Amino acid sequence: MPVYKIAELPILIDPVTKQTEKRLQPFLCDSAEYEFDASVSREEIEAYIEISKTPCLPYLAEDALVLTKISREVLSGYNGCFFHSSSLELDGEGYLFTALSGTGKSTHTANWRRYFGDRVTMINDDKPLIRKIHDKYYVCSTPWMGKSDIGCNMVSPIKAVYVLKRGEENIAGITTPAKQIRQLMEATLLPDNKENMVKLLTLFDDLFLHVKLIELYCTPDVDSARVAYEAAQD
Repeated sequence: MPVYKIAELPILIDPVTKQTEKRLQPFLCDSAEYEFDASVSREEIEAYIEISKTPCLPYLAEDALVLTKISREVLSGYNGCFFHSSSLELDGEGYLFTALSGTGKSTHTANWRRYFGDRVTMINDDKPLIRKIHDKYYVCSTPWMGKSDIGCNMVSPIKAVYVLKRGEENIAGITTPAKQIRQLMEATLLPDNKENMVKLLTLFDDLFLHVKLIELYCTPDVDSARVAYEAAQD
């Protein structure tokens, strides 16, 4: 069965649907060994569809189930977590932008591409993972990149994480996890047991000792990219 390298981990996944197999293809690796199995069965897919509140196609159900399995394994044993955000790399450093639904994550990262041009590479526009690898935090792309499917197979050391909020002007400043805990928790997959909840909270505490957490009130104007970038520089 095929092995895919996601978040620097070789993971066994046996796709059920052709759409999921195609989505995973850029992450295929030649390893015969793997850390864990994130495959799902047709029965699991059918059960997911049955309990879904809205109509769900089989490949979308498989995508959700596989990503959930990977996210739970990464939190449980690999110093990382799922982090719903739009992420990019600029000059070799990663920047992540999370926000409540409809706030404009993708609009803001598009402003970075307009302002900084070819210096920007989109990592993942929707569903990256964060991992601590060799004492450094990285944003890691996954095959699931949102409706626009913007991103690529890459990892990047994290420079800053932004909590985006709509504003009448562009204002950015360092904040704390305690002040932003609601949005940080909404950006991740909540653990299904107490042990992993402790791991998640400990991970966030450590992450923001190493990485800047910035509250960004922004407009749709392209200058929001400059304001955000400058707030992350030493």
